[in-house]
Amino acid sequence: MRAFLLPLTLGVVLAGCQREPAAPTPTPTATAPSPTPSALSSPSSDLSAYVGEYPTEPKGGAPSFLRQPQVREAVAAVVPDKQVRALVLGSDVTATPIALVEGKLVAFGCEPHNCGPHNWAVAIRPDGTDAAVCLYDQDRRVARWYPDKAGPAPVNGCPSGE
Repeated sequence: MRAFLLPLTLGVVLAGCQREPAAPTPTPTATAPSPTPSALSSPSSDLSAYVGEYPTEPKGGAPSFLRQPQVREAVAAVVPDKQVRALVLGSDVTATPIALVEGKLVAFGCEPHNCGPHNWAVAIRPDGTDAAVCLYDQDRRVARWYPDKAGPAPVNGCPSGE
């Protein structure tokens, strides 16, 4: 019997040695809270602080109106054409100060030294909603709003708020 138990015991001991060790239990790690965005760049911010300012110039420590994330996102949501978005949100423009017209901020821009036939405007509520973009290009015979019918057809250019 001893002869039988010794090999059996030895086999059990060796089998236990070949087992994989249990994986360590991961310890939870603390995550740092995400930084709070500034008041002027949060989605709930009031863009009316930009009334009277030029759309391409920074306001205090905040980015320019056209660099505000909520303005850029709102324009991207209504203008599917990448080239039109780049034109409207670009900084190489002649611009007028932002005006508040019928509850919307109107930021007007145009091609330097060629404003009459090439201009555009962004109209958006102070809370960053209900955006519309006007594009007027006399040479290409384009006069339209994004989204369609967001405003009256621009006959001699986009509204400037003046």
